[in-house]
Amino acid sequence: MSILSKLFGNKKPEREFKVVHDKYCDFTDTDDVSEYKGTVKWHNYDCDIVLDVDEYPSENPTIEKALAVFHMLYENMENWDRKVKECAAAEFMDENGMVEIWGDGKEDNVPPMPKEGFINNLDVFEIHIKENGELTFRIPADGLFTDHELVIETDISGENMTCSLCG
Repeated sequence: MSILSKLFGNKKPEREFKVVHDKYCDFTDTDDVSEYKGTVKWHNYDCDIVLDVDEYPSENPTIEKALAVFHMLYENMENWDRKVKECAAAEFMDENGMVEIWGDGKEDNVPPMPKEGFINNLDVFEIHIKENGELTFRIPADGLFTDHELVIETDISGENMTCSLCG
């Protein structure tokens, strides 16, 4: 044993990450295989995709169920993106179609903005897909609601969406 080993100990070997190669991106296990994470372009912006494994704990976990949901979402990106952003706008829109915002926190009396302007300011940065088809979309709301984020939750049908402001 060398003097350095005696002084600093032996470094534990890093664990080997499992990677699932998909046609849209590679997914890597992030935490000893309860979920996998990859990054795709969602409307020209980097978006993290988090997929729950089908069964946890398991000797050989798979992400087949969540991966199938991801494919459906990604192949219908235009519709899902619009639906999610419409849900966010509806949560904060008044009867005149204007969205009440807070701004970046440096201004007083921030005027409301038109719905389309609000929607155009939103970019999805993370989608979490559970094996049972539950979906969570995360959207940064910087400049709109200070340093908060919008969280849209729904299922694979997209019929019952809820929006909350977190931060």
